[in-house]
Amino acid sequence: MTTALELRQITKRFGATEILRGVELTVRQGERHALIGPNGAGKSTLFDIIAGRTLPSSGHVMLNGTDVTGLPAHRLGRKGLARSFQTSSVFTGLSVWDNIRCAVLGSHASWPARWFGSNVIDRETQRVIEAIGLTERSSEPASNLGYAALRALDLGLALASDASTLLLDEPTAGMNRLEAAQALSLIRETTKGKTLLIVEHDMEAVFALADRISVLVQGRVIATGTPDEIAADPGVRSAYLGDEP
Repeated sequence: MTTALELRQITKRFGATEILRGVELTVRQGERHALIGPNGAGKSTLFDIIAGRTLPSSGHVMLNGTDVTGLPAHRLGRKGLARSFQTSSVFTGLSVWDNIRCAVLGSHASWPARWFGSNVIDRETQRVIEAIGLTERSSEPASNLGYAALRALDLGLALASDASTLLLDEPTAGMNRLEAAQALSLIRETTKGKTLLIVEHDMEAVFALADRISVLVQGRVIATGTPDEIAADPGVRSAYLGDEP
């Protein structure tokens, strides 16, 4: 199977403190891959490196076979990678429609395309809003939305970029069980055919959504496998799930 995202010996140091210690990770094209681990394992730092917000101390980030290490987010977006943040990154003063339309506009590289393709842009905006279930609220300012709807809009911003690989940072954080179940259903439906790398603390969500799971502990990936394989791995249960070895 074709590799969409590959991390090669990623390290990160802050002064004398080593946060990531030679992380190796392969995400296959079209799969939903979850990254789990205890607090302080380095998940957020690794996500920031993949998303171009932080430079690694060493190592390489490969996207569809191309070295994209250190590229800023807007250039990564042009190459097919987008990130949805743990804390919503929407423009609360804009309407739902304008939020999504801005993201769609950003995915069109040239000004002529933005100008002459306005009908195409509007149709794509409408398609994304329908996909995330906010059609009836498209004219409302984002500040009117509840938490779960804000997270849906944040997912819509990532989808509007038309990226083939999405980084989802704690997509169900702060949600109750019903909201989390609805969010997972939304992610499944709207991301068909796309590659997902997900950081998530909710193990029920992880095991319900992921095709494969990698476990990061103390800056290293200690295991990768299917949900069943990870659940049965004694090293994972000892290091992360809290069971006795």
